[in-house]
Amino acid sequence: MSEAPNIRLLDGRRMQCKDIPDETFLNAVRRTPGASAMNWRNRWEVHATLEEAVGWIPENLLLAKARKLIATGKMGGCDCGCRGDWHPPDECVAAHCCHPPG
Repeated sequence: MSEAPNIRLLDGRRMQCKDIPDETFLNAVRRTPGASAMNWRNRWEVHATLEEAVGWIPENLLLAKARKLIATGKMGGCDCGCRGDWHPPDECVAAHCCHPPG
């Protein structure tokens, strides 16, 4: 049994976060149905939705892109590898999650 590949090549080089446009990733988050009362999406379902748009993406690249989007405030959620609870900040209803205190 062979292992799943863990890199994707684009034009002979490793695919990088910059190769996935922010809007494409965020649109995948928006198109993925929310599974909780908070309407947050789990990372596995977002991963599947994103792959429908851009093709296969390694999990480590998905998490790296999510980390960048969360760090810049373009997306809410967790990037540690847990379920994610990813969501656009404009849909966030949790106090102190995507909104600065005060």
